[in-house]
Parts: sequence; structure tokens; C-alpha cells
Amino acid sequence: MNSPQFIDRPPDWNRIALDLAQEPQLAIDTEANSMYAYRGRICLIQIATARKSLLLDPLAVSDLSALGDILADPAVVKILHGSDYDLRSFYREYGFPAHGLFDTETAARFLGMVAPNLAAVLQTFLDVDIPKSRRWQKSNWGLRPLTAPALAYAAADVQHLIPLAQELRRRLTEAGRLSWVQEECTRLELTGCADLPEPAEPPFLRVKGVDRLEPAELAIFKELFDFREQEAQRLDWPAHRVMRRETLFYLAQSPDAPLESVPDLSPQLLHRAGRQLRAALHRGRQSPPLHRPPRPRRSPPPGRDIQERLNLLKQWRRDKGIALGLDPALLWPAASLERLAQNPQLWDTELHQTGAPEIRHWQRRQFANELAAALQNAARQHPTIADPP
Repeated sequence: MNSPQFIDRPPDWNRIALDLAQEPQLAIDTEANSMYAYRGRICLIQIATARKSLLLDPLAVSDLSALGDILADPAVVKILHGSDYDLRSFYREYGFPAHGLFDTETAARFLGMVAPNLAAVLQTFLDVDIPKSRRWQKSNWGLRPLTAPALAYAAADVQHLIPLAQELRRRLTEAGRLSWVQEECTRLELTGCADLPEPAEPPFLRVKGVDRLEPAELAIFKELFDFREQEAQRLDWPAHRVMRRETLFYLAQSPDAPLESVPDLSPQLLHRAGRQLRAALHRGRQSPPLHRPPRPRRSPPPGRDIQERLNLLKQWRRDKGIALGLDPALLWPAASLERLAQNPQLWDTELHQTGAPEIRHWQRRQFANELAAALQNAARQHPTIADPP
């Protein structure tokens, strides 16, 4: 494959996009600046055909509607490795859904790989080595100009994906698992354009370690957290670059400490926003103590019979995973096993998509009869008032 072509002019992209729309399959990847910005964005889009690789600069080419059309066209197979983040990013930033996905990470999992990072998958199935540099993995892809080594690193992530997908499809077909992966890829397409549910708790209550604060300290912590968020958004920095979490805790617990003596508190921050920081501390000290809402009570532990049934169902799944050379978690969702152990009469509900949407069609086709037998055996050994299927 020739050296990658860097595209940062709209006329060039418009011309090339017409050709890409006629390709039967495209390899796609993205690089973002999430480690360096308040809200990370896609900073480079890598695209490969069977003959060439392209590096599209979305910071210079603003109209990407042609890419959206390609992503949405199921006739063009889109090959990605570990597509979840990329699909969510395309939808979040541009409103682009994707159809016609083949995820090579998912495919490798269904061929028995436990840790299918791209380098390992390429080495295992194609005997290909690609450069994986921690420097470029943590690089700020929002900076310009991009260096030749950075572009070469980015291009390597897509240059071998088309032959890799071909080999994975061949092996999946031989193993009778291609339809399994195709269904998983369809689910990835749907989750990629689904809105994530809003967490029940506000962001400041989700910070690790906040449980140890007293109510008066928590009121100060909230004001400090809000200050940090506002400053990070203003500067377009990740929040931890404005002020580390440990510094927030220190100030919440020692609000009267001289700011100049606070560990890890940047002098630049004090010079730039010291007045706002002091105002946040003052508001926190003046606020009433903040009591964390009580968390919902945990369900009582299952009874012994239920736990024994669950153990037998999980044992069935482990044994099946060993026999197939697959991660047992791929074979049947744990949540469904827990429901069945609680009440075997739910079996008919579990067999219908509307009753248990996390169960795949291929799982029902492939394993329903075996799981029903395992459930009957578990119910016989540890009976309950509910009858097994």
C-alpha cells in the first residue's frame, strides 16, 4: 500500500469522497484529543481501501456530509476495530449513524481471543506487526501540523483492516459463528447512535472518594468542583489539568489554608483565577451542610436455593465456554441467568426479545435447549415453588 494521503482541503475531500462511496468496503478509525480538551473531538479520520489509505483532517474540512452518507450506506461495509468509541463520536459530533459495520475486535473475541487489541489481532491472524507507540497513543491529535511519524502511526491502524476482516470472516464461517458476529455488529450500530442515560447522581457526587467528606466539607467540595468545571470549559482543558482531584479534597477539608501553601495548586491558576477560586471557597463555607441523598437499599442476598441454582447455571456457561474456546460471558448474559435462578418460570419470557432484550437471537437459537436442560437440572436439585421450563 502506498504512503497515506493527507487531506486537508475541501475540494480534495469532495472529489475523493465520490470514489469512496463506490467502494465495497472501507477501513475506518479516528484519533481524538480527549486527553487535552474539556470535551474531546475527532481530530483525524483514517480511511483505507484495498489499495490506498487516506488521512482526513476534520479540523480543516468542515463539511463531512459525504462521510455521513458513506457511514449510513449499508452497501459499503465499514471495518473498524473496537468501534464503540468511534461510532459514538461520529454520532455525538456530527449526527452520523453507521450501518454495514464489521468490528474486527468483536470478531476476534468470537474466535477465542481474550485481549484482542489491534496489534495482537494482526499478529495472531495475519502475522503482521504494526508500531504501537505509547507516545502517539497519548498524543494531542488536535495540534497542527501533524508530523510524518504521527501520520504513519495513524495510518497503520487501518492499512491492514480489510485483509484482517477477510481472514476473520473466513475463520468465523468455518466455525459457524459469522452470523453471531454480524448480530453483535448490528447491536453496536444501534448503541453507537443511542443517547447514554443520564446518571442519577450529579457529577460532583460521582467523584471517587467523595463519600468520606463530612456534610460541611461536601458543600465546599461542590463549589470547588463547579469552579473547576467552569474554568476547564473556559480554557478548553480537561478538568484534571485545572486542578487535581486530590487538591479539591484538600481544599474542601482545609478551606482556610493559605492557597499559596496548598500542595499541587498551580501558581498559574492562582494568577489566572485566584479571585474566582476564593469566591468558590467562600460560597462553600457559607452554604448549609450538604447531605448526600440516601442510596437505594441493596436487595437482600439470594436464598441458598437460588444461589445454588445460579451456580449450576454459571457452571453450564463456563463448561460451554471451555468447550467452544470462548469467553463464557459471550454465551448468555449473567443478568438473565440471575433472573432464571430466582424464578425458573421466567423461561418463556427470556425466550422473547421484548422480555429480555439483552439476550441475542443467536444465543437463543444456539443455546436455548441446552440452557433449558441445565435449568431443569438446577430446579430439580434445588426446587422452588416455581416449575422449571
